[in-house]
Amino acid sequence: MSRSNRDVGGYRGRKTVTDILRMIAIALAVVVVLVLAGVVYLQRYLVYTDDGVRLDLPPFLQMFRQERPEPEGSSSLPELPDVSLPEDPGGSQPDAEPDPEPEPPGFALSLTVDEVASGAAAARLEESGAEAVVLEVKDQMGQLAWPSEQSIAGWSHVNGQQTAADALKRWNEGEVYTIARVHCFRDDTVPYYNNRLALRWAGTDWNWRDELSLRWTSPGREEIRAYNAALCGELAAMGFDEILLEEFYFPVTGKLENIRRSDSYDPSQFTAQLEDFLAQVQQAVEPYGTKVSLRIAGGILGEGSAVSGVTPQMLDQFVYRIWGDKEALSALPELEKERTVQIVPQAEEGREVFQAVLEGAPGA
Repeated sequence: MSRSNRDVGGYRGRKTVTDILRMIAIALAVVVVLVLAGVVYLQRYLVYTDDGVRLDLPPFLQMFRQERPEPEGSSSLPELPDVSLPEDPGGSQPDAEPDPEPEPPGFALSLTVDEVASGAAAARLEESGAEAVVLEVKDQMGQLAWPSEQSIAGWSHVNGQQTAADALKRWNEGEVYTIARVHCFRDDTVPYYNNRLALRWAGTDWNWRDELSLRWTSPGREEIRAYNAALCGELAAMGFDEILLEEFYFPVTGKLENIRRSDSYDPSQFTAQLEDFLAQVQQAVEPYGTKVSLRIAGGILGEGSAVSGVTPQMLDQFVYRIWGDKEALSALPELEKERTVQIVPQAEEGREVFQAVLEGAPGA
C-alpha cells in the first residue's frame, strides 16, 4: 500500500513530454506576438526618402540606437582651392533658346460615364489637353448609361440611371465636342432574355458566342436594327455631337461556321441589311445634326466583306468619319485623311486614346 502511494506521488512530480512541448509552444507564441507588436509599433517611425528608408526613433529610444562610427581621418572633407575660370574674351553669350516643340495633334480622350457623373472628367480633360471626349454609353454587354424608352431595353434590364443621363446632358451643353460610343450588335444581354433575336448555334436554339464568349444579336433582325437606331436617336436628342458605332457589322471572328443559317443570317443579304441599319441611324439623328461615324476592325473589308457585310461604298455613303487602328485604316487608301481617326493605345491601362487631327469637329 505504501509502495503504491510512493509511485503515485513520484509520477505526479514528473513533467511529461507533452507538457514540455506545450510550454515551448506558448513561449514561441509570446515571442512572435512581441515581435509583431514591435514591428507594428515601429512602423510609425519609418521615414521614406529618396535615399531609401530610415528609422527615426523618438528621443526616449535614441539611447538604444547605435551610431555608425566614422572612419578615422574622415571627419571632415579637405578644403578645395579656389579655382577661377578664365573670362570669355568675346563675352559670354546665353545659350540660344531651343525651338519649341510642335503642337501635338488634337485628340479625343476616352472617359467613363462615372467620371462625368462624379465631376472628375473635366479635370482629366483639362490635364490631357484633349479637344474632344469619347464616352462609352452602350457597352459590349448591352448595358446602357441612360434609361432608354425602348421596350427591348426595359425587358432586358439594361437601362442606366437618370442621374447619369442628367450628367451627360449637362456635359453636352458645354463647349467640349462629345462623342457617344455605341456597341451595336455585339450585345451579351438581349440574347440572354430572347434568343430569337440572337445569332444561334447551328442545329440548336443555343446562343452563338464569339471568341470572347460574348453573344451577338442578329443584324438580320429588323427589331434589332430598329432598336439600335432608336438608341442613337435618343443619344442625339441628349446633345451628342457625334455617335461612334462599333460592331455595326456581322461577326468576322470566332467559329463562324457554327452560326445557324436562317432568314436573319443569310450572307447574300448582309450588305443590304447593314445599309438599312445605317439609313435608319441617319434618319434618327438627322433632326439634331449629330454625325455618325464607324469604328472598323481588321478583316471586315476586302475579302472580309462577304463575311461582315461592309463595303467601301457603304462607308462613303453613310459615314462622317472612319475610326480604327493603323492596320485597319490601311485598308482604306481611297478615303481622305481627314475622314479617318487613328486609335492608339493610351499609357493608362484599360483605356484608349482616339488620336487624330479632328478637323472641323468642334465647329462643323
